[in-house]
Amino acid sequence: MQFGIMYLFSEFGEKPQAQVFKEFLEEVELAEELGFDSVWLPEHHFSVYGMLGDTLTLAAAIAQRTKRIKIGTAVVLLSLQHPVRVAEQAALVDCLSEGRLLLGVGRAYQPGEFAGFGLDPSDSRERFFEAMEILLKCFSGETFSHQGQFWSCNDVQLFPKPVQQPHPPIYMAAVSPPSYQLAAQRGLSILRAPRFTSLDLVQEQWGEYTKYMNEAGRDPMTQDQPMLMQTFVAETETEAKDTAEPHAMWYHELFQKVLPGAPGKKIHASYEIYDKVRQAHAKVTYEDLASWGSAFGTPQQVAERIITYATEAGVNHWMAEMKFGGMGHEETKRSMRLFAAEVMPRVREVLAAQAV
Repeated sequence: MQFGIMYLFSEFGEKPQAQVFKEFLEEVELAEELGFDSVWLPEHHFSVYGMLGDTLTLAAAIAQRTKRIKIGTAVVLLSLQHPVRVAEQAALVDCLSEGRLLLGVGRAYQPGEFAGFGLDPSDSRERFFEAMEILLKCFSGETFSHQGQFWSCNDVQLFPKPVQQPHPPIYMAAVSPPSYQLAAQRGLSILRAPRFTSLDLVQEQWGEYTKYMNEAGRDPMTQDQPMLMQTFVAETETEAKDTAEPHAMWYHELFQKVLPGAPGKKIHASYEIYDKVRQAHAKVTYEDLASWGSAFGTPQQVAERIITYATEAGVNHWMAEMKFGGMGHEETKRSMRLFAAEVMPRVREVLAAQAV
């Protein structure tokens, strides 16, 4: 089991925004010191839900502040930008980090982001699939041209070449059968973020992806299979609740407002699942989250949650979102230290014993 730390950059409050990124880089350095395997960065636009629009620039900064920890994107919104530029930036980050980039990509889902860039969400799946084709051509090492429905390029060859050959590991954000199928056909791992999703549904989705992987002659468990979940660890269950609850509930209230189906936000074709998610979030309580929508609690409780998802849903890389809803710098660092000291070794010990 690998352990990563994920950031969303939501709600800076009154804090100067430059200070937020200074504290973030300090936390990344601490994560490396504590033995975390990875740090993951999002891409979002035009909302306090996520205030990082240039993922790979921040990844380059991390590369210069660290030596070992892997640097993941969760995710670069491939439907919103030219895939050749994404390939160029990713290759450069892989060089700067000496081969530590994990390239997660997705098609975007928030109506406000498509509107901000003047794009139509209804063709985002086709845009994404075409962008994936171009991205992989860039990493082929050959000169190519492409004339497609959404993008064109002529006599393109990628420079610099990434350290990891033929390319950094590529992950796909996936919540639907067409995405699972594309990932399986390409042999890609999937990125999962089951926001307030029951374990049964997570297992069902994992089963669909596994089916497509097996049909393609691949074993998904030979690959990295990360999953993101809000995570907070404290010495007692009461302390965990008192600290995490206001931040978690603030996040889930905001999350409803940016999804398709929210007031003023149309539900376009292929985004119907997000309206179901939005409706579920409208009814969520902290007790719901603590039961199966997050990993909040004592080291033992959090370890048990991770072990459950590892053994029943194919998770072998836990992406702990520890700073959510305006969580403070010191609170985040305390949770990180306790997680590294008590949760990580406990999970690894139990899973190693099960594997014997």
